[in-house]
Amino acid sequence: MTQAATGRPVQLAAAAAATAPMVAVFLWMYGGAGSAPDLSTFFMGPLLIGGGMIFWLLFLHLVWCRDDLPSLGFRRPGLVADLVVGVLMGIALLGLKVLSDPWLAGLFPPRPPAPEMLRLIHGIALDPLLLLLWLGPVLWIGVAGFEELWRAVVLRRLACAFPGRVGAIAAVLATSVLMALAHAYQGPAAILSIGFKSLLMGGYFVATGRARTLIVAHAVYDAVQIVAAVLMIRQSA
Repeated sequence: MTQAATGRPVQLAAAAAATAPMVAVFLWMYGGAGSAPDLSTFFMGPLLIGGGMIFWLLFLHLVWCRDDLPSLGFRRPGLVADLVVGVLMGIALLGLKVLSDPWLAGLFPPRPPAPEMLRLIHGIALDPLLLLLWLGPVLWIGVAGFEELWRAVVLRRLACAFPGRVGAIAAVLATSVLMALAHAYQGPAAILSIGFKSLLMGGYFVATGRARTLIVAHAVYDAVQIVAAVLMIRQSA
């Protein structure tokens, strides 16, 4: 992995610049958690925000910090391996969810979703075009791509600012806490679940430097849950 050409203040400023928009977006989402979005917001929000953030993160990484894409694991060699490992990691995370959800539900009984949100999800599940759009660009760009690129860029910036084992552990802990709190609108069970999975995924990136695997794993993890929900909705329709 190459070394970025800039010093600690620039690296920390880039990490802060990468995180500030995400915090603002998720605070806005948390503030509006009680109301369901309309259909256009449900689709265009993740695409526009996630797509815009991807460009911003790449600008910080490539231009501001004068780093390169191979330092994030985006290399042509190893693509197939990243896909395979990503799928397996996504399945493993699903298994972890199956094991931990009953325990978390006992600690924090889940709140029923708003009726407006249920109707929105029901409509998407029964519309093949909307479902394809959600499982395609919305999931891969607006959710998995954006969140995992954020994790990788911030971890890379902190690793350059604070090299060494202690710095790496602190960086994984910090990014995992931020990722968990960013999903606070989903409730305390989600904070614990996502925080623990983030520790695993952050540790994987620190050990391997391969963000591509994490994007695939995240997309598989979400896609399987979406498809399972769709099948349940269609069976009950």
